[in-house]
Amino acid sequence: MRVLRFIVHNWPLKIGAVLLAVTMYGAMVVLQGTQVWPGKVAILPVNQPTTGYLLGTLPEVTDIRYIASPDVSISQSSFVATIDLASVKVSESAFTLVPVELTANDQRIQIVDYQPQQIKVTLDPIVSKKVPVEVGYAAVPSGLQPGTPVFTPSTVDISGGASIVRTVAEAQVSVRIDASGLDVNQDIGLVAMDASGHPVNNVTINPRTVHVDIQVGSQLRSETVPVHPVTTGTPAAGYYITGIDVTPSTVSVGGQADALALLKGKANTKAISVAGATGDITSRVTLDLPTGVTSDTTATITVVIHLSSPGSSRSYSVGVVMAGARPNLVYSLSTPSVIVTLGGAAAALNALDTSTLVVTASVGDLGAGAHAVTLSITVPPGITVDAISPDQITVTIANAPSPAPVASPTP
Repeated sequence: MRVLRFIVHNWPLKIGAVLLAVTMYGAMVVLQGTQVWPGKVAILPVNQPTTGYLLGTLPEVTDIRYIASPDVSISQSSFVATIDLASVKVSESAFTLVPVELTANDQRIQIVDYQPQQIKVTLDPIVSKKVPVEVGYAAVPSGLQPGTPVFTPSTVDISGGASIVRTVAEAQVSVRIDASGLDVNQDIGLVAMDASGHPVNNVTINPRTVHVDIQVGSQLRSETVPVHPVTTGTPAAGYYITGIDVTPSTVSVGGQADALALLKGKANTKAISVAGATGDITSRVTLDLPTGVTSDTTATITVVIHLSSPGSSRSYSVGVVMAGARPNLVYSLSTPSVIVTLGGAAAALNALDTSTLVVTASVGDLGAGAHAVTLSITVPPGITVDAISPDQITVTIANAPSPAPVASPTP
């Protein structure tokens, strides 16, 4: 009877220990028989939503451990690595952790391990906007002066990931002036450029080319050119320049051909600072013309710079507190914290003090037993609660134990 009791005592733990030992032994045997392929396999995205643009460069799968007989040839084409983007949320700021799936093209190859097993990806929303066409001269021979460029069309559509499209300030055509002084009359391809004059890749330009007409000469003349507001500094975190209004939008300038060439088809204003700005800026500035160029516009230029903060969402781990707990009861929560997803302007989320966030479980009307309690949270104005996960928890309530009686003193 004692032997039987010894055998069945804690039998689940004993069976679990045996299974664990068998599993570890099997893993050891497998690892001793594995091989490591030293190459790299590119990760291919599949089921990508048409509304999202995959940001960044995907890593490569390495450290591939496999089991195969010696007669099986192993190469890069032996493996296929993919990530499924079907369930990835399209968001400009949030990332999603997705598993990396590695498969073998030959059934005789058994994959044991590889790195990475999962990666972070961000699907940027695909947006579009119109930008002006501007000219960039590849070379201007001495003594020649290009006139004001005429573009057909004068604006084009830029589309792609929101965070990339936002940086595009203009679409530029590169024009080379012939030493013979011939006028320019041709179709030229476009390049997306940022406000600093650097090319912006990974965007689509529609149309890809524009027709350019430029009169070339060397005599003293006047031109009407657009006013180009110049900004310096960076707005407050989360804010971006969404548009600029200029009054008047064009000015008449005059001078020698060499001097007018320095304008590059536009009249710059004095610099306007947007450093730390959180709202629209209205500024009255004068033109910043090169030496030898004059303008009949003596009044100041009124420039209105529009700023906005795009919407965003972020998730936080927030502790759960009980509201209405009574001292004569003992409370137990199924989880001490939950994940709260908040939405709103990126600037508002940047300014949020997360230490003030508290998720509340109202237990004031509850008695002894297990109860499903819906959670709530209060957030500052301008911020919304997108989700609480889980939105309910189990609160187990029991009566507090009675205090032990105090013994009467012995006479």
